[in-house]
Amino acid sequence: MPTAQGLLGPAIQRLRAVPLEAVFWTAALVAAASIDPQAPGGINLCLIERLGLPCPGDGLGTAIAHLARGHWAASWKAHPLAGPVVGVLLAHVVSLCRAARRPAR
Repeated sequence: MPTAQGLLGPAIQRLRAVPLEAVFWTAALVAAASIDPQAPGGINLCLIERLGLPCPGDGLGTAIAHLARGHWAASWKAHPLAGPVVGVLLAHVVSLCRAARRPAR
């Protein structure tokens, strides 16, 4: 009878091979997608806005949340670059994971 360690061993090794940067970007996308886009206010972590300057990423988190729910028009209205940003980040995560699987030369 296989033990839990025997069954989980290969899965744990694969998870340890995932680059930390890929974990960070995946967590960031999941966090942005999980916010409630209809909620008033919210936490503002933008240092640029705190300096009193207009932020080019203003509304990006809300746009990603709308995008995750399939609200394409609302996403576009919140920030038109949400789709390309998500696409580039997902491609980057896949690239990082593929590079980590390649044997070192």
